[in-house]
Amino acid sequence: MKKFLFILATMVVSCSDRQPQEQVQPTVTESSAETISEDIDAKAIEKIQTFYGNYIFGRQEATDSVIAQYCTKTLAQKLRDDYDNEFSEGGGYAIWEFRSGAQDGEDIQEVEKIENLGENRYLVHYNDMGNKGTLTISTIVENNEILFDKLINKGE
Repeated sequence: MKKFLFILATMVVSCSDRQPQEQVQPTVTESSAETISEDIDAKAIEKIQTFYGNYIFGRQEATDSVIAQYCTKTLAQKLRDDYDNEFSEGGGYAIWEFRSGAQDGEDIQEVEKIENLGENRYLVHYNDMGNKGTLTISTIVENNEILFDKLINKGE
């Protein structure tokens, strides 16, 4: 009987010496679809702002490499075709399609606001020589790059 009590006492002591094991939940950091979408939207808006600042209202020329950096091949071809329809010598892009078409006016050329319309569409509010206008730019992500895919005027 003493042997039995000794073994029982030993088991009780050894069990009480054990520390309760903490269950550590691994922290999982997941990028939610919403966060990714917000990031794409922010980058698209920044890209539109940069394009307007440099090539539409700025002094830099929208060369082949610039158009390839900002536009899908489909939109680039449309801008090229529209330029060729306007000018017989061809060889350019109809970047005026991003503007109001104003020829004269005040010396104001700026993007006032860019609204996220959802579904990769952005409404650009601009002041073009004192003429306020809007244009919807539809974008896509191709090879991890945001590209302008379609231009939609209010009348379309």
